Amino acid sequence: MAGLVRVRGVALIYAMAVVVTASVIMGGCDRKIGGQARADKAGLQTDTFGCPDLTGTYAFNVPDEHGTSYSGSILEDVAAGDGSRVPAAQISGIAIRRMAPGMFDVRFFIDDARVMQHLGVIREFEKPRYREWYHLLRDPERAAWIARNGETAYAEHLARLGPRSEFVKTLRIGSEMACRDGWLELPRAGGKPIRLTLGMDGSIIGESRELSTVGITVWCGDGCKDLPIPTGTFTGALRWPRDDARKAWRPEAMVNRFVFERPIDEIEAEVATREHAQTRSDALRYASADAIRMRIEALAPSGTVVNDVVVRDGKVRVRYTAPVADEDKLLAKVADAGGLAPRNVQHGVTSGHFDVRSVEFTLTDSPLVLRDASGPMPETGAREANPDTSAAQMAVLQLAVPGAAKTPNTPPVGFADPAEIRRRAGALFPGGSRIADVRYGGGNVVIVGEAGSNRDVSDGLRALYNTPDGQGANAELLRIEAVPGGKVRFEILLHRSALVSG
Repeated sequence: MAGLVRVRGVALIYAMAVVVTASVIMGGCDRKIGGQARADKAGLQTDTFGCPDLTGTYAFNVPDEHGTSYSGSILEDVAAGDGSRVPAAQISGIAIRRMAPGMFDVRFFIDDARVMQHLGVIREFEKPRYREWYHLLRDPERAAWIARNGETAYAEHLARLGPRSEFVKTLRIGSEMACRDGWLELPRAGGKPIRLTLGMDGSIIGESRELSTVGITVWCGDGCKDLPIPTGTFTGALRWPRDDARKAWRPEAMVNRFVFERPIDEIEAEVATREHAQTRSDALRYASADAIRMRIEALAPSGTVVNDVVVRDGKVRVRYTAPVADEDKLLAKVADAGGLAPRNVQHGVTSGHFDVRSVEFTLTDSPLVLRDASGPMPETGAREANPDTSAAQMAVLQLAVPGAAKTPNTPPVGFADPAEIRRRAGALFPGGSRIADVRYGGGNVVIVGEAGSNRDVSDGLRALYNTPDGQGANAELLRIEAVPGGKVRFEILLHRSALVSG
């Protein structure tokens, strides 16, 4: 019986030693956590519930495998309030404010990279929202919005339109947290709580009881996996350094770090406009695909089949198939008929028919593809011609405005004199060109001149639109025709602009 008492006494002493040791490990005031000692009583400023005042802004981090585990706690992945959850690894900072005894507001700052990803989703799938947000960042939209609604309303509206960059969670004594002797405890499912307090340096320090495990590989029927087997315990630690300068993501702070891409719908609209202009230009320059096919088919040897003719992007693309022996015959005939060798020639093997070759090429200036200027104009209308419409493709297009040749040569009020307009316009044409006459009428100016080639006229048209000083004119080609001596004569209508103003 005495032996039993002694054994129980030893057991009791051992149990008491464990409790004392645990108390020293988990609650000792002199022990350092992450190299930091706990703040003194004045620094903790505990409330009536024993909660320390953790008010401040801190860098947030996830401890390594030997530190405190956030698993099972509110820190593991935080509910953002819109149905989504943000993992701890995507939180960059945390701001805490004590609202009342036993109650804290905790503001989580989402990592910049995660915010930019969200912004990309808005740009792709909520195009009107992104477009409004994008333009409100800049004047004049920004200034106009603030003038109507004020700076505060502007900031709030911009935040609603933009990506979520922060969210707030309120912690209260009860199921969300507990406080004891200057420690704030966050419960964890299936484990001891995470204990937080204030360090002497103003940072938040914390600790928790963690399990040491070893992985045992087991067979699960469809593969192997490691089963963690507890081997002991250790005290995990964490530290969130004080960082009062840390703030949530704001677009104005990202100017030198990220590039905000233009709204997709605006880019799509510009692409559509360019494509429409190119299609219109192609219609002015080239015959229809069917007409081009007929011209090329007339040159094709027996056994050669013209498969595709596509007019697009300022080029005519042709694909044909031919026996190996005749692979290059159509290419040669196209070159002879047009005086220009086909470009971008590609040869390929036809699947399943190794005795047949597929050939692709493009044409741009060959008579085989150019529109016959004596025929009817396409529906796009020649009056829509612009500097991108080459004069070479318009050949001898005649669109003279009735009465243009009879317009007076005296400059109306506000217009430069003929000599000055000849000087300004002539400087924009290639060498060898000259402006021979200037006429006024209908609030516009008509210049008449000569150039060495149709291409020179086209280059001059483009230069009239895009002068170096940005004061170009809206120009329309009225007439172009060949004249003796190998030159071309042209007439161009210039609408009122700085180029012709006095």
